[in-house]
Amino acid sequence: MESIFEKRLTVTPDYCDASGALSPLAAFTIFQGIAAQHAEVLGVGSSVMAKKGEFWLTVHTRVDLFERAYLMDELTVRTWAEACSERDVRTYRSYTLSRGEAVIARGKTEWAILGPEQKIIRFGDSGFPKDYPFPAETAIPEKLQRFHEKFEDADLFSHYAVRSTDIDLGHHMNNVAYVRLLLDCFPASVLADGKIASMEVHYAAPCLEGEELSVLCRREGGICRMAVRKPDGKTAVLAAVRFHEK
Repeated sequence: MESIFEKRLTVTPDYCDASGALSPLAAFTIFQGIAAQHAEVLGVGSSVMAKKGEFWLTVHTRVDLFERAYLMDELTVRTWAEACSERDVRTYRSYTLSRGEAVIARGKTEWAILGPEQKIIRFGDSGFPKDYPFPAETAIPEKLQRFHEKFEDADLFSHYAVRSTDIDLGHHMNNVAYVRLLLDCFPASVLADGKIASMEVHYAAPCLEGEELSVLCRREGGICRMAVRKPDGKTAVLAAVRFHEK
């Protein structure tokens, strides 16, 4: 059993922004996709989990962007589960995206397993292989930041009705759909200029089809802090987008 799962991919137009470069949204999409593929290889894919009434739940994710990749570039994406104990209720997964020897993006996701009674279960009680050889490395050694719920002084950017195309197999708004919603707060010129250095997202509550969401933004120097709120005022997502220094 290989501890690190990797595959090659080509930067096709659906991954590109207005400049023909790999978009931040594409990096999130690629990392989410390879995590699902690795889970299938390990025997804990979505269909297997669903039969037991279990569901992989993304709690928090961060993606750092370094160099730019362009249309038709050949890239290598890698992922692996980070070491954890059987008693842990949250686990981590790392990702890298490379062009040749250069790492152009890296990511880290915090996961949990939602059980049949809608309760988080321990990692050791899941079907994850007991003999999986956890790699010693991590893509992002820093701890993921913890967001504060208070967001009173932010500006309302927009309202958004959750669409049918936002819904995934868990019948909730897909994680990457939130990333797209948040990135829509920036002009295409900002995304195409490659100014985004990092994006970190905390998923606090699920959103359902038809819900009218509010998107709030607050700029603090080189960081834009963002929130998505449900109709009842409950926070669904908190995020921070960091820009490259001039």
